[in-house]
Amino acid sequence: MATFKFYYDVDLSTPVTGNVQIGEGSTTTVFYLGSTDESKKLQDATNPGVSNIEVSVVDATPGSGPEDTWVKLALTSGGLSGAVPGDPLSLGNTILGGVASAVAVYVGITNTLSGASSSTDLSLQVSGVKEFAV
Repeated sequence: MATFKFYYDVDLSTPVTGNVQIGEGSTTTVFYLGSTDESKKLQDATNPGVSNIEVSVVDATPGSGPEDTWVKLALTSGGLSGAVPGDPLSLGNTILGGVASAVAVYVGITNTLSGASSSTDLSLQVSGVKEFAV
């Protein structure tokens, strides 16, 4: 069973599940990618420890509701200003398990529709990775 997942908090105590609210206008949210299991590390499945891990925004139903081009990803809040909407974010080639090693992923969303909503078609995904023992 995979132990790495996205969390709402730096303590990795509240995993992200279900829909995430999208506020009206521009909003910034921080999610944390990590594992509470210090005996694990996350690396690229094909080229472990060499190729970078990337997180991307996936739009399950393009053209309907929120779009991946509304979303910027960065490792810091300041990095959002230079991020390109819809582009993946490189997280380095290894993420170690343990609360102290969790990686903050800043998500900036610019809602171009009127009003706040929740989205079932946008998601953050890390693909092509595998967990290894430390």
